[in-house]
Amino acid sequence: MKITYLHHSGFSVETETKVLLFDYYTEGGRKAYFDPAAYPDKAVFVFVSHAHEDHYDRRILSWAKLPNVRYVLSFDVRTEAGFEGRALCAEPHRTYDFDGISIQTLRSNDEGVAFLVKADGKTIYHAGDLNWWHWNGEPEDFNADIEKSYTAEINRLKGEKIDVAFVPADLRLQDKYFWAVNYFLKTVGAKRLFPMHFWGRFDVCTMLRQLGYGETIAEITQENEKFEI
Repeated sequence: MKITYLHHSGFSVETETKVLLFDYYTEGGRKAYFDPAAYPDKAVFVFVSHAHEDHYDRRILSWAKLPNVRYVLSFDVRTEAGFEGRALCAEPHRTYDFDGISIQTLRSNDEGVAFLVKADGKTIYHAGDLNWWHWNGEPEDFNADIEKSYTAEINRLKGEKIDVAFVPADLRLQDKYFWAVNYFLKTVGAKRLFPMHFWGRFDVCTMLRQLGYGETIAEITQENEKFEI
């Protein structure tokens, strides 16, 4: 697989016959860039985990005119008419077969869904905003509910052999920033995990490696950085 980190929670994953684009978000003039026309011989699947603007750049809708582009949109994402047959509306806790890929969804404990995708013999997990959102200072009941919701959803993936996982590591959570990554790796695991939703703090990758996760954590240093797995 060829993986490109774009920006924030946005990644592209190129397999043998397909390209999967997750949560594309350019934030105005940011240099993160993706062009589906660059893959005329591959099916391009554009995933949107939820409607928050830092995960959903409406410019992706202009790609609908390209014959190789398909959309997998969380149930809370609204689009214009004209996408019939080109877009899958993804509800939580469902499994879909869509134009040659398999998609399992989890329910986010923020908005929308998370995706487990199987394509060309590879298994890819993208969390969207499903995260262990433990905020210091919040009421104990709130944080207990977050723990329950996060662990319950991740437990649904037990037994899966995941090649690549994209999981939030948000330093706004202070000393709890790694809890989602830790639970995911201990409960499910992945050959390679890419941190995301880190708001430009690329040092979070080194921080996670130093916690003992080592080379399982991809070392992202800049936007548009490419990896081969």
